[in-house]
Amino acid sequence: MKTIKHLLFAAMLPFMALSLNSCTDYQDELDALDYRVTVLENLVNKMNTDMEAMEIIIDAMAGSDYITNVTQSSEGYIITFNNSGAIVIHDGVDGANGRDGVDGRDGRDAQAPNITIEQDTDGNWYWKLNGEWLTDNNGNRVQANGKNGRDGKDGQDGKDGQDGKDGKDGKDGVTPQVRINGDGIWEISTDGGLTWQSTGTPATGKDGEKGADANVIIKVVTHWSEGYVEFITSSGSFRVPLATT
Repeated sequence: MKTIKHLLFAAMLPFMALSLNSCTDYQDELDALDYRVTVLENLVNKMNTDMEAMEIIIDAMAGSDYITNVTQSSEGYIITFNNSGAIVIHDGVDGANGRDGVDGRDGRDAQAPNITIEQDTDGNWYWKLNGEWLTDNNGNRVQANGKNGRDGKDGQDGKDGQDGKDGKDGKDGVTPQVRINGDGIWEISTDGGLTWQSTGTPATGKDGEKGADANVIIKVVTHWSEGYVEFITSSGSFRVPLATT
């Protein structure tokens, strides 16, 4: 299976053909290409880990979990949940601006699809892609939080009334995955990577355009005295309780 780096190098090769006029130009192009590939790889990994974190945050906010510890590391914040374990939030270091195009050769360093979540009238949270509901291969909206099982109905009173049937177990929420294909286009999967659909968003922009900031999906603000941690995202602000000491 091709790695992300192999796919990205294939997508970037047309940029190299424009200015390989000398050994110096050749090395400059290779350095620029390697830089852009590294930025894109980091962005793919960050988006995937942040979406996994969002699913845990949403479930915890609903009351099924709470935070036991918050520590800061070189990567960001390590948030430890009582039931879900530890997650890493890459908070505190904004994405670097993409470099300006040089003589029309360097394109944007990275851009990404806008992936958010939104609560609907049924009380559940669903993923959105570029402002539209994200759907699976069957056209169903992809839910971010775990689905609660329905309670069984009690048996009717009477002689030897039968007990109500147990409610069905709730289904887990689905965490989308993203990648960049060989044509340099972002793709998204809602079935654990079995199938992929295009988002229509290119990973690199047109030649010579100024690079956009890398997305910071989640920011962390710890309110120790108030007893909660606030997660600020493009979807809104979410508060998860801290364990009482």
